[in-house]
Parts: sequence; C-alpha cells; structure tokens
Amino acid sequence: MPGPHIHIEHPRRDIAVLRIDRPPVNALAPAEWHALAEALTDIASDAELRAVVVTGSGRAFCAGADIGSLASAEEDDPGSTMLETVATACSALDRVRVPVIAAIDGPAHGGGLELALTCDIRVAGIGATFAASGVNMGLIAGVSSLVRVAGRARAARMLLSGQRITAPTALDWGIVTDLADGTSDEVALDVATSLAEEIAAKPPLAVEAIKRALRTADSVPPAELDRTVAELFAVLARTADHREAREAFLDKRQGRYERR
Repeated sequence: MPGPHIHIEHPRRDIAVLRIDRPPVNALAPAEWHALAEALTDIASDAELRAVVVTGSGRAFCAGADIGSLASAEEDDPGSTMLETVATACSALDRVRVPVIAAIDGPAHGGGLELALTCDIRVAGIGATFAASGVNMGLIAGVSSLVRVAGRARAARMLLSGQRITAPTALDWGIVTDLADGTSDEVALDVATSLAEEIAAKPPLAVEAIKRALRTADSVPPAELDRTVAELFAVLARTADHREAREAFLDKRQGRYERR
C-alpha cells in the first residue's frame, strides 16, 4: 500500500492518477520517496492499465526533498544519499509499461524536477516553476535527464544557478510538452487526464511498443533503433488489436481492444 502521502486514484478503471500529498509543497522525506517507488511498482503490475498521470496536491507538483529530513537520514545511513533515493523512485517510474503524464501545477524543484523529467509527457499550468536546486544546498542535482531533455547549455544554466524558470520558459526549452492555461486550481491535471483518456482509447499494444522504442532512442545507434521499430511493427501487424483497429477504421467506429 502507498504511504500516507502517496495516493492512487482511478478516474476510470484504465487510468491511474498518482498524487503526492504532503503540504505545503509536497517535499518528500526518504521514506516517502521509497513509498512512491513502491506505489509505482504496484501500478506497473496492473494489466488493465492504459495510462498514468502523476501530480501533486494543492499548489505544488513536488518540491523535491524535505530539507529537514536530510541531516537525520544521512546520520541513519551515511552510505545512502537523497540523489540515490530519488533515482530509485524515478527508475520505478521509468519501468511503468504504459505512458506516464506529469501534471505540473506549482513548483517542480529538485527531485520533483527529476520525477517530471522521467515522465513521457509533461503538462504544466501557467504558474508552474522548475528548478535544479541542488547547488543551493551545496549539492549536485541530477544531470543526465536534464541534459537529455533541455540540452547541455540550458541544463548548465539551471544546474549552476539553481534559479527557477517559469512554465513558458520550460515550454520553450522543451522541459514541458504542453502549457495548460486556465482558471482551474488543477488546470494541468485536467489537461493531462484528458490526454490520458485519449491515449487509453488507442490500441494498447501499439502504445506500449511506441513507449519501448522511445525509451531506447537515446541509447542506441539510429540503425539499431530502426531495426527495433521494424521488429515491433512486424509483431503488431499480427495482433488482434491491429485487425480490430483496421476494421473499426473502415466501419467508422471506436475500436474495442483486448491487448492481444
């Protein structure tokens, strides 16, 4: 079961919303990061799931580590660091087989930025802010995911200054994929959930294959990626879901998919 500050909601059976709820800014102690990893592992085992949304309660996505807990955690386990703890949660997120969408209202700082960057799609409300804030505590924030998403120069700008950037800047830099502008307190969640519903209606084996291909795109040569995509295409072409998608298209109706 998730910890008291990690909640899993199901707006419909095939969509899960994982909500971080630790006021005021959803900064998590080490035990809560571990609970987040366990919740993500549980989600990943749900065969009926088609999409996941990760969000925070109140006016924050996740402000990273609870600074007050860092000293006691280091005394209890000097061999463990908060960076490793956050990385464990992000690894669990990365292993979720279905698309994961971050709905970011308010701060996504430190480990919260790492969590958002691990998601496949990132939707931000107009008031969201982003910061790689390790340097402000005399530490180093995660580097690889920020370089992969924003490029080396912009990653350097964030990592070395520790300054916050706004949602429009994050959109311009490629850190977020969608900017949700509206009056709702959870405008990003509204947009992200709508997108999750749209993805959940697609043939699920194809969606999962696309996610697997995207996850390897940065780590293999283009020719190897092309071979992987061709192999996935050949497998998908023999599935019942592909036949149903073809028939639904010709019949001008919504497909009914069984993930087989």
